[in-house]
Amino acid sequence: MKEKWFYSETVKEHFFNPKNALKTETDVKAFEKKADAVGQVGSPVCGDVMKVWIIVKDGKITDCRWQTFGSLLPGARILMSDFNIKNVEDISIGDRIFDGAGKKNIIEEVLVKDYDGKIISIQLSTSKFYNFVLTPNHPVPCVKRNNISAVNRKSGKRWSEVSEDKISNCPIKLISASELKEGDFMVLNIPLKVEDVAELNEDVCSLLGYYVSDGSSPSKNRAIFYFGLNELEFVEDIEKIAKKRGWKYKIYKRNTENVVCIQLNDPIITKLLLKYGGLPSHKNFSTAVLFLPHRKQEKIINAYINGDGWILQQNENWQPQYFISTSKENLAYQLQIVLGRLGIFAPIHKRESREFTKNGKIYRNSGEFNLIFRKDAEYSRIKFHKKENAFLIPISKIRILDYKGKIYDPGLVYAPKTYRVNGISLHNCASAIASTSVMSEMVKGMKLEDAMKIRPQDIVKRLGGLPEQKIHCSVLGDQALRAAIKNYQNENAK
Repeated sequence: MKEKWFYSETVKEHFFNPKNALKTETDVKAFEKKADAVGQVGSPVCGDVMKVWIIVKDGKITDCRWQTFGSLLPGARILMSDFNIKNVEDISIGDRIFDGAGKKNIIEEVLVKDYDGKIISIQLSTSKFYNFVLTPNHPVPCVKRNNISAVNRKSGKRWSEVSEDKISNCPIKLISASELKEGDFMVLNIPLKVEDVAELNEDVCSLLGYYVSDGSSPSKNRAIFYFGLNELEFVEDIEKIAKKRGWKYKIYKRNTENVVCIQLNDPIITKLLLKYGGLPSHKNFSTAVLFLPHRKQEKIINAYINGDGWILQQNENWQPQYFISTSKENLAYQLQIVLGRLGIFAPIHKRESREFTKNGKIYRNSGEFNLIFRKDAEYSRIKFHKKENAFLIPISKIRILDYKGKIYDPGLVYAPKTYRVNGISLHNCASAIASTSVMSEMVKGMKLEDAMKIRPQDIVKRLGGLPEQKIHCSVLGDQALRAAIKNYQNENAK
């Protein structure tokens, strides 16, 4: 992993050896009993959060402690801009990621620290795939269950025990991992950007779904789609499109595999499928596909289900349950985002390597990712927060563990400086650590009125400067300090 240090030696010292930081919840509780006031600031948009406690005697600050920041452990899987996955320990400066806003972002720093303390393991209810391990102070976008629970059911954990009306009026807030409780909701943000592509008409979108699910392109002039003998209706679907567009095609059967093939002999459609669906050995949707209008994305999803999915309806009065399968993790994330844009939450389930029979032939795969969902959102157990454009996913289990080893903090170039781990947006920044560390030293012995005058430029000067794009992080410490001083003044004015 390439490393580069953008900061002064003073910043480096205060980041790796922060002064006056409360590192554990035990430390926090112990100091809270002695503190005269506390101030907290934070922004759910960027992910920064800061909390400052002060002790005051004779109008002067005699002690200042603070808490912020959360880090990732080795193995955290970050979603890249091409939808491949990298473990956080393999991230390099210059890597491009798919951020929480649904945009491409650039890694500008990767900071590594030694850690010895408690960590929080969080498991979501929908699938074992959704497991996060964070340091206790890691800010997590969250909706607390007691803010949206139905009347008299505040202690429940069921999906149904929430109020739809309360959801619409409850903003997503940043909460440290240590403050989360089982039954609270983490969020999966869905990008709403819509950008049409003229050459991807609805017929091409249907073929794209068939191609990515179970198609191939042996040459630049041919695209082949494969189906079982009981799937002739899907062959007819492609045939109708070919006739409508005037493309040459042929239908034939592979007797040894009980497979029916339909081959399109047209270089233009083949070029489009390769452009937006990838090479046969590395199939995935291009980024443009993720932002198509909903009607086109629905065509893609329906065709994908026909090509490599199935439908289960356990009772004629029940809503059908849909299953999508892929061997590629990156494709599973893309499908999840497209489905999310259609108002459908589809949790990812990972299955280990196994043998299976398809069209009469035995195969062994390297493992697969299944997405399971119902199309009618009314019957989904996962609720969508319309104002925040996010699905609310309940936490089923929280464990507190001991950990000793490396922790990692990737920094990004562009706002909102968020990256995705298992689809969830997270954020960190070293400048907030160093600036608050040095500020906590500066204010000791200061009169309250003098401490209120501290500004970011004073902190930046004491640090020996900060990169221009990082100066905004230094405001958190002085803002939290002023909030603590105001808290002290208000309490003592009563």
